[in-house]
Amino acid sequence: MHRSIVPIAAAAALALVAGCRDDAKPSAAAPTGTSSASAKPSGKLGTAVLRGVVQFTGTAPEMKVPAKRKQATDVCKEKDVVHDAVVVTDGKLKDVLVRIAPHSLEGRYEPPAPATVDQADCSYVPRIQGVLAGQEILVKNSDRTLHNVHTYLGSETVFNEATAAGSPPLAKKLPPDGIIRFGCDIHPWMRGFVVVTDHPFFTVSGRDGAFRIEKVPAGTYKVEAWHTQYGLKTLEAVVADGQTVELSIKYDGTEPAPSENRDELKELW
Repeated sequence: MHRSIVPIAAAAALALVAGCRDDAKPSAAAPTGTSSASAKPSGKLGTAVLRGVVQFTGTAPEMKVPAKRKQATDVCKEKDVVHDAVVVTDGKLKDVLVRIAPHSLEGRYEPPAPATVDQADCSYVPRIQGVLAGQEILVKNSDRTLHNVHTYLGSETVFNEATAAGSPPLAKKLPPDGIIRFGCDIHPWMRGFVVVTDHPFFTVSGRDGAFRIEKVPAGTYKVEAWHTQYGLKTLEAVVADGQTVELSIKYDGTEPAPSENRDELKELW
């Protein structure tokens, strides 16, 4: 069964209330303890689907090759790689992390195989992805030059380690909740993000703006959409087993940069 988001009265059953709003930051992490995971039953999976397309209704900033890339003294200057902070195609916005808000579901979900963050063509690839709390990440260096992986949670460093050309991947586990920013002090235009959530119901919009979250349990949820330049929007979804719920998410380009990623484009060109 398919449903679309439309504003309706609060008393209506199984409705999805649109009404995106801007927020200062994603939901705050709930306190965790050493025994909390073992006290919870296994996380629940369902049969519902959340899907949609992220629309961009404004004028996107022109992305160019960063000036410091052109001035680099190593292999980074060999390719004119256009910066990827804002990618809009036919009015659709790429690289929006869409998820059910953290701490919305009971139970513990087992982490899957490690996720990969690559340093390729002097960029972080992918620019943004989600991981499950406790999931390992492997940070690779596919370039013929030295990088250092400097990661932040807010203003605090998570880890800061060099990755030489040809070195084995760094295997890391991130904090249990939050938006982790990846940078490189050697190549300051490099920027990547890993969003950690305590459940697996998240995804990232593609070049066509489309996103899809499967196996969602029945329930009422706050859904978050987060973009590295335009920040957070939220909406509410009420889903039943077997439903496919269409979510409507829109950015217009006037939204302020989120606190996790201020000034990325400042003096970049």
